[in-house]
Amino acid sequence: METKSRKWLNIMKVMLFQLLQEVNDEKSFLKFVEALGRDYVDHPNEWANGTIASFADAAASWGEESIESLVAYVKPSNPWKRCADILYMGKIYE
Repeated sequence: METKSRKWLNIMKVMLFQLLQEVNDEKSFLKFVEALGRDYVDHPNEWANGTIASFADAAASWGEESIESLVAYVKPSNPWKRCADILYMGKIYE
């Protein structure tokens, strides 16, 4: 059985990922960035990169590797969405 806190964590992950998928302009990008920051404060143990330096390095590394797209990633034409994708990957990319 799933605990209440585990269920809430799963809901928050879905909400963050949903916000990422909805980025299409400056306003939705900023909403995503705010949620990403809250996610770090609320769930730092879910982040692969716990410092701003490691976060920025991971985001930049993934961004460089995905410039021409990847097998499981098609680079979006919308620059706001692309920036959100890069920031999100800073959370999980090692």
